[in-house]
Amino acid sequence: MAGLTDPLRVLYIDDDEMALTLTQLQLLNAGIHTETTADALEAVSILATENPTLILLDSVMPTIDGVEFLQLMRSLQFEYPVVFFTGHGVEELAEAVQEFDVLGILDKQKDRMNLPERLKSLYAAHCGGMHEGLSPSETAAGHPAAS
Repeated sequence: MAGLTDPLRVLYIDDDEMALTLTQLQLLNAGIHTETTADALEAVSILATENPTLILLDSVMPTIDGVEFLQLMRSLQFEYPVVFFTGHGVEELAEAVQEFDVLGILDKQKDRMNLPERLKSLYAAHCGGMHEGLSPSETAAGHPAAS
């Protein structure tokens, strides 16, 4: 696991190519190295060779959805921290991922402008360092994190 002083390295998985490009630029401008893929199955191959600090994951995708990808990732023993970044049903998603240890669930509409800060806060809380007042058991959307 990377330390708090190491730059974040994010693997962002989203089927929306425009969202991938814009979010990657936003994160890169904030000093967060970002690799992207529109294909959740390709992400498995990336994880076999890369070592991201965390995974930023859309919840609704055509091949396999975000929850199914998380299940697949865990079955393959990939234990990377995950933050969902969704435009659909934050409450429903929070229920669906209760069995998993996700760092948070961010809303694409509400959290887009401060995404880099939110990711840094969630990761800092995950590492045990309280940062910007966000506790490890709280997501940026204000919902309890799954445990």
